[in-house]
Amino acid sequence: MTDQDLPFPDNSLAPHEEQRFKSLEDTVSAGLRDFRQTGQALSEIRDNEFYRETHSSFEVYLQDRWGFTPRQAGQLIDAAQVARVLEPIGIDPVSEAQARKFKPAVKVYEELEPEQQRLVSRLIDERRAVETGDVAPWEEAAAPEMKIMATVVKKMTPDTTVYHPESGDEVALGTLSPTQRFEVVREHVNQKTQAYHEKQAAKAAAEPEEKVNWAAWCLNYAREGLTPEQRLEIVLEQGQKGKPVIHARVVDKTTGEVLVEGEAVGNMKKAVLGLITEVRG
Repeated sequence: MTDQDLPFPDNSLAPHEEQRFKSLEDTVSAGLRDFRQTGQALSEIRDNEFYRETHSSFEVYLQDRWGFTPRQAGQLIDAAQVARVLEPIGIDPVSEAQARKFKPAVKVYEELEPEQQRLVSRLIDERRAVETGDVAPWEEAAAPEMKIMATVVKKMTPDTTVYHPESGDEVALGTLSPTQRFEVVREHVNQKTQAYHEKQAAKAAAEPEEKVNWAAWCLNYAREGLTPEQRLEIVLEQGQKGKPVIHARVVDKTTGEVLVEGEAVGNMKKAVLGLITEVRG
């Protein structure tokens, strides 16, 4: 039997595939402002190769049919997947950009066992019950609190040694009752969350670091800071472990004496910034 003897030639869509493809394209066309529907539709078109009758690849189809780059489509698909995972636990990203920021937290959450996921969902529900703001704290920025919850739950296995919530004795988590286990996990989550917010507050209160255009500094220093007998060198050489090492230094042209030098590092920018620190004293 040859391809021509088959009911559908190679790359042709079966009637049910044609119908589904049309429905998905209608979704993309009508829902370009809804990243969930658009991303899910594009994902299904890609995974089933519904474009194969008219286009040689998904990338060609994206550009020709929708004017999308692979990167744009990938972002929509990723955002839709994130929103799909978050929906059952009551977290609703307001935009594609926010959904993509949630991706690291969702990645940790997806690595959990079903029972662990239910525990995270319970932690979120409990926090939601006492929150009064329009946006719950675990929904802000990159969902840091959700990531903290998932990370703590993942690390606390039945063999993890914890303090008994009533007696204070050291016991294995698995020996506690379900209610006691939840209480212990919640306390660990609260401690990690508090530490995170304290760290963020300290960063916000800290003096902002001076931003230095290191390339412009090199040119300016060579013009104004060097004498005719000096030169500024940026030297790359192989380090002891086979990795490149960069030295930024000022040397005497005549004697070769190193007058000032930053720490040798593996990054050009850091090497020059180190020299700047030394020059400034």
